Amino acid sequence: MVRHEKLADGHVKVTALANFTARVVRDFLLDDDAGGRRDFELEAELDGRRIRFVLPAAEFGRMAWVLPRLGPRAIIYPGKQQHAREAIQSLSGLVPQEHIFTHLGWTKDASDWLYLHAGGAIGREGSRSEAQVRLPAALRGYHVQLPNAPDKLVDAVRASLRLLSLAPDRITLPLLAAVYRSVLGNVDFSIFLTGPSGSFKTAVAALCQQHFGADMDASALPANFASTANALEGLAFSAKDALLVVDDFVPVGGIGDRALHGVAERLFRSAGNRQGRSRMSGSGRLCEAQAPRALVLATGEEVPRGESLRARLLTVELAPGEVDRAALGESQAEAQQGQLASALGAFLSWTSLRYEEVQQQFHTRVRQLRNHGQPAANTHARLPSALAQLQGAWDVWLQFALEVDAINALEQLGLQRRGARALGELAALQAQYQEASDPALRFLDLLRAALANGRAHVADRQGRAPESAELWGWRRKPTGRRWTPTGTRIGWVARHELFLDPAASYHIAQQMAGTQPLLISERTLRHRLHQRRLLATVDAGRQMLLVRRTLEGRPRQVLHLKASDLIST
Repeated sequence: MVRHEKLADGHVKVTALANFTARVVRDFLLDDDAGGRRDFELEAELDGRRIRFVLPAAEFGRMAWVLPRLGPRAIIYPGKQQHAREAIQSLSGLVPQEHIFTHLGWTKDASDWLYLHAGGAIGREGSRSEAQVRLPAALRGYHVQLPNAPDKLVDAVRASLRLLSLAPDRITLPLLAAVYRSVLGNVDFSIFLTGPSGSFKTAVAALCQQHFGADMDASALPANFASTANALEGLAFSAKDALLVVDDFVPVGGIGDRALHGVAERLFRSAGNRQGRSRMSGSGRLCEAQAPRALVLATGEEVPRGESLRARLLTVELAPGEVDRAALGESQAEAQQGQLASALGAFLSWTSLRYEEVQQQFHTRVRQLRNHGQPAANTHARLPSALAQLQGAWDVWLQFALEVDAINALEQLGLQRRGARALGELAALQAQYQEASDPALRFLDLLRAALANGRAHVADRQGRAPESAELWGWRRKPTGRRWTPTGTRIGWVARHELFLDPAASYHIAQQMAGTQPLLISERTLRHRLHQRRLLATVDAGRQMLLVRRTLEGRPRQVLHLKASDLIST
């Protein structure tokens, strides 16, 4: 490549720019529905050899690609880098442009709403194979299809509904509702399917996933917890308006559990908050955050810990023996035949014809359910919204099933009632998981354990053995009459009142917690105890949660609880 420059005296100055030629042959607009980027396909010629390759437009502009792509024979002459870039652009002429989608889910093409998947798109006119979709390798199994005949449509919808027969409704109905909730977009909760090994939780989750592609069975799920947090967040970003199964959260009690819990924390918190994590690129530039846009369905033998994290999850528990193995086998065969993917494809086609109407119907129904629901006092404020979204999506799906004659009006009413009942049962069970992760309640559980195994004790106001001393961490030798305290003194008891040393009790609780520590500070723990109404009194005059008491002859600042909150005498 050379540069011709006409001088003032009329002569032409010829300057060599590079010992190779290159031109842009295609311009790819990569649309991720959140800004996107461009890639260029280049064709270069060097020493009689032609080379084609694709690189980001930003990388093209910096011209640092020449040696990595063309090898050591490629030379841009000193000071001519930007002239060489200009030459390549000028020699390329009119470059054909291709619009390529890099995400799943809904997009609008003129007046037509399209649902993108690995095989193209589904819209009001059916399949749109001309839509170009380029997905990460893990998402290339998302291949939704359409039934090829009206009777096949009914069969597909009935096959999807038959998933309800796999296990009790409190398990299967929320999972099936989640499939259809995911494609309605803007999800702010995740579902965690938990159960011991051998309970068929992965097999059940795979049937939900196979609504999005027949090949994504239990051996080919798109994601698992062996991946990094960045990788899972990226997949959940690309899997827009879709269900993403993340399999196998299994802490083993080793040093790697901290990292595993960190991955889960990052994924579920990002999905619940709909916020991605900002990061810097290798070139020092700030990358756009990739907020999860999928409904995450995770499986595991243990529910991730953390009160606020569990508030972002709907936990569905599957016990051994609850899955009907014969029904499971039948549904797996139908999934492999593409019946479930056809059911979802038909629903997407139906939705594309009335997208705005369906969205309005769904959100109106969610508001009604959320406003009229009466959640239990010990459940998180996020729960009514998550349950309302599942019920609202279930109602939309049943309306579709009725309109395509897959069910009749009586069946629709029965399934609506089953949905409300199943989600009500699920709501009642969520309190158990919230309480198990509540730091205030766990703090008291840990102190009980410390008193029982001799790691701590509580004295009377004078520092002597209290009444029922054996319950308060005191021991007496079989041959003796004198009570002896064990472990650290964490407080004092006076009849029905308990005064805890805040620092000592917190330290012992953390010791007892071992590899699963309390994830809050001592100061925050005091506020959680107060919020739980576990503090009998506080010092309102000083606006402090610690109260002043004279114990063992000197004034102390302590937490005042009822003795019955720690032990029953």
